[in-house]
Amino acid sequence: MKRYLLLIILGFGFGQIKSQTIEIGQDANEIKQLIEWSTRQRTGFDSYGNSKGNNVTWDVNYYDGQITEVIQCYSKQYLIDLRLSANFCKYYMMEYGKLAYVLTQYENVSLNNLQSSYENSYGNMKIDDYYFSDDYKHYSKLYLAKNGYATVEWKKTDVNKLPSNIKSEIALNIKKQEEKEQQRQLEEEKRLKKEKEIKSKTYDLKEYNISLYNETFADIKNAIASYFKEPSGYYRSSNVPTFEEIIKGNDKKYRFTNTYTAYYKLEDHSRESVDYGYYIEAGSYDVKQKKEISLLSGSDNSCSLFNSISVKIPTISVKGYEVMTEATFPNIKVDYAKGITIVKIKSNEVNFIKYSPDSDIQEIIKEKLKAEPKGKYIIKYEIGDIMGKEISNIEKEKAPNKTLGVLKTVGSVVLLFGLLVLVG
Repeated sequence: MKRYLLLIILGFGFGQIKSQTIEIGQDANEIKQLIEWSTRQRTGFDSYGNSKGNNVTWDVNYYDGQITEVIQCYSKQYLIDLRLSANFCKYYMMEYGKLAYVLTQYENVSLNNLQSSYENSYGNMKIDDYYFSDDYKHYSKLYLAKNGYATVEWKKTDVNKLPSNIKSEIALNIKKQEEKEQQRQLEEEKRLKKEKEIKSKTYDLKEYNISLYNETFADIKNAIASYFKEPSGYYRSSNVPTFEEIIKGNDKKYRFTNTYTAYYKLEDHSRESVDYGYYIEAGSYDVKQKKEISLLSGSDNSCSLFNSISVKIPTISVKGYEVMTEATFPNIKVDYAKGITIVKIKSNEVNFIKYSPDSDIQEIIKEKLKAEPKGKYIIKYEIGDIMGKEISNIEKEKAPNKTLGVLKTVGSVVLLFGLLVLVG
C-alpha cells in the first residue's frame, strides 16, 4: 500500500494525478485547494467536446472559521481493484488546521466485498484488523459505519494507540523499515556522490571513444564536402559561387584554400526534477555545445566555413552515466577550386587558351584530358581535396562556332558558351 494518499481514485482511494499527494499533517487549506483543483480537472469538456468525466463533486465544512472537513464524492467511478463502478465519498478530516485522517465511504459496495478485495490486494500487510503501508507508518482499517456504509479509515500509525497484542510487532517493523530507509539513503548519497564526481568532468572524446571520434571527424569531412556542392534549387547554404555567378566574374574561377583546427565542448545545462511534496517540478534536458575554430593558414579569417556547417559531437557513457565530451580536430585542410576554362587539345597536349585555372589545377585537368580527341573544348571543373577526400568533377563540351553556336545548338554548355561570348 502507498505511503501517501493520492488524488483521483483508481482503486480504494489510491491513485495519482500530476504526482500530487496528500499527507497526514498537511495544512487544511492546501487540502482544500488540491481537492478543488482535482475536481475541476474532471468537470466540463475538453477542446474536442469530450467529457472529462463530470462525475466528481466537492464541498468543504467550517466551524468557527476553520476548515473541519473537505469532501470529494464520485459517482459511477470505476475502481480497478474492485473491478466495478462505485459511488463513494472521501472525507478529509481536520484537527487544529491539519489533516488528521481520511474516511472513504462506499454507498454501493458491501463491507464483505471490500474486505475480500483488500485481502486479495494487501493481505500480506495485514496485522490483526489493520492493513499497513509498506513502511508501517500508515494503516487502513475497514468497518461498517453507523450510516450503513462500508468504510475505510486511513490514519498515521501511532504505536501507543494500537492494541497491546500488536504494539511490539509494529514498533519492531517500523524500526526495521527506518533502518532500511537509512541504509537506502546512505546508498543513494554514495550513488549521487559518485554520479556527481563522474559527471562533473568533461571527457576527451578521442581518448574515451576513438570510434565515435572518428565518426564525428568523418561527419565534419562530409559536411564540408556538402558545403561546396552546387545548389540544386533556390535555397543555398554556402557562399560558394554558382557556375553562373563565376561566368559573370572577371577571373571565371573560385579558389578556397584554408587550414583549420576545430575544438568542440559540450556543457550540461539540464535541470533535475524537484519534488515539493504536493507537486513535482519537471526537469529539463539541455546540452549546449561551444566551439572554437582557429585558422592555421589561408584567408578565411572569420572561419565562416564553420559557421555554415553543422557539427555535433556526441555524449558518451562512463560507468553507466551519460557525460559531456570535448574534442579537438586538428589540421583540417580544405582546398577547393571551381571554374570555367577553354582549352585546345592537339597531339595529347592540352593548352589553356582562355580563363586559365591555377597552375596546380591545370596539371590535374591536363592529366584528365590529354587522351581526348583534338579540338577546342569548354571545361567546367570542380577540383578539391577536403581532409583527404578528393573532389574531381570535370565536364567538357566541344566549343561551338562563335557565330553559329547559339543558333545551332541547345543545352547548358552551349548556353554557357553564349554567356562566355557575351561577358568574355
